[in-house]
Amino acid sequence: MLVDDVLTSGATSDACTRALLRAGAQEALIACFARVMDEALDLT
Repeated sequence: MLVDDVLTSGATSDACTRALLRAGAQEALIACFARVMDEALDLT
């Protein structure tokens, strides 16, 4: 299980999940305490 304080774009969680699965984990669970809403990100 990966625990993160804030999920922003999801890039870190994605990279960690991929690494765990490549290393032999059968599944990867992510728990985060807060998420940044897409509207709050400046994606331009």
